[in-house]
Amino acid sequence: MAIERDIHDLLHHHDCVIVPRFGGFLAHYRPARLDEAHRLVHPPARELSFNRHLVRNDGLLADQLARRTGAGFDAASGRIGEEVDGWRERIARDRRLELPRIGTFFTDAEGNLQFDPDRRVNYLRDAYGLRPVAAVPVPRKQAAPASAVVRPMTRTEVVPEDGRHPMIWAAAAVAGLVFLLGAGYLVRHTWDAPQLSAVLPWGGEPARYVKRAIERPMDTEVDTAFHVPVPDGVGVVPLPLLGEGHGLVPVRLGEAPVAAIDSTHVAVPLVPEARYHVIGGCFSIEDNAGRFIADMAQRGFQARVIDVHGGLYRVAVASYTDRAAAVEAVAELKQGVVEGAWLLVH
Repeated sequence: MAIERDIHDLLHHHDCVIVPRFGGFLAHYRPARLDEAHRLVHPPARELSFNRHLVRNDGLLADQLARRTGAGFDAASGRIGEEVDGWRERIARDRRLELPRIGTFFTDAEGNLQFDPDRRVNYLRDAYGLRPVAAVPVPRKQAAPASAVVRPMTRTEVVPEDGRHPMIWAAAAVAGLVFLLGAGYLVRHTWDAPQLSAVLPWGGEPARYVKRAIERPMDTEVDTAFHVPVPDGVGVVPLPLLGEGHGLVPVRLGEAPVAAIDSTHVAVPLVPEARYHVIGGCFSIEDNAGRFIADMAQRGFQARVIDVHGGLYRVAVASYTDRAAAVEAVAELKQGVVEGAWLLVH
């Protein structure tokens, strides 16, 4: 039974689809791009790649095949294994394997497996129905270069001096000197001696100091400080702070120290986390997972849903911190309780 259809359908909804014992198909988002050589604008898409190291079975492909065909999970896993064996035989015989709507596998000169995806298929659902469109260049008018503007230069005429400027400056200097001499003469003969001494530095009587008639007495500071002994103790104690002849003043010496309270913290031992989970089944519908958990509870198992991976509810029948104990539990469950049990390291 061909499983290419199931792989193609899952790639529209998931970023990774693993084919057990063969490899994993990865879908990567690519934005819209411009092909300048062919003048085309390609829409955004999800490009497909292949990684031959992703061979661990996550149950996604087997669950899809089981839902489409109505077979059980174990039967679907067996059919996938048979299909993978056929792929390997065709690659070894023809050195080429073509999967419709997915891509082509081939071996190079060194014997390495290569993958060429089918670029006609777009796995991006938001770009459904979009096709490449022609990129028509828009004609643009080239602006004409601006012509240079030539402006004539104006000449400034230089007027020769007639020799009259030095005479004007000399007359102005003489007039200023005469004005200063006249002002000095008027000041000396008009103001009296006290007024002149206050303005001119070269005349008048020298300044004299006149002693005050009443001297202010100097303030004397009296030292009234005295020592008051402070007794030991706490609470309010009367002390003679104002000296002899005065009453006692109540003084608070502080509060009694509070005894430290012992800590009530209780050290809680660390419990190692259970990383090894025995998976009893993977369900795409949450109600089916609940019915499976109820069935396991009637058999004495504390089953629970540990996570949702790839749209599937993975139910763990038991969880262990030791790998050896988990492997032993898987072997016991396969003997009749849960034939499809497998180990998951979370």
